[in-house]
Amino acid sequence: MGAKSSPEFTEKLEKACRLLAEDALSDEQIAAECGVTRRALAKWKKRPGFAARLKQITTAYADRALKHGIARRERRIAVLNELHDKMLKVIEERANSDEYATLPGGQTGLVVKTLKGIGKGEDFQVVEVYEVDTGTLKEIRGTQEQAAKELGQWVDKQERSHKDPRDMTDDELRNFITRLKSDPRAAGYRGSGA
Repeated sequence: MGAKSSPEFTEKLEKACRLLAEDALSDEQIAAECGVTRRALAKWKKRPGFAARLKQITTAYADRALKHGIARRERRIAVLNELHDKMLKVIEERANSDEYATLPGGQTGLVVKTLKGIGKGEDFQVVEVYEVDTGTLKEIRGTQEQAAKELGQWVDKQERSHKDPRDMTDDELRNFITRLKSDPRAAGYRGSGA
């Protein structure tokens, strides 16, 4: 991007670098935005100075996204918290709604109305169906699980599987008995307790 370039030409190169770094338009669209042909843009992309500037802008955009965007754990937690609060707000508003007040479970806010078509032809009618909003409940649980994972508070439960003592070698059986004597839970024993 030489020193002899006109300010207008340098401005076009800079705009092309920015648009390429944003990665929202095709090369053809970027060339049109910059007032050049696609072929000229292709030539620019091969120039070391242009490539270096493009890399610089792309890195700056990536760094900004990491500092401020969803790539930051704090931001993801904030979004999850906001979504969680909004879902709870929906439940709260339904609970306070006169429409649901007299329905069984209506005051919990967990009941939702849907419209369902039944019948055919002249017998077709639309009826109101009230049911537990399992979709929102599932989303709330999923949001809570994701937040716990983000915060390192989620532990996947793992079942311990042990060989049947009848299938153990003598050494495995001795080791198992030793572990069982020292700590029944560490050995995976779940006795009835005495």
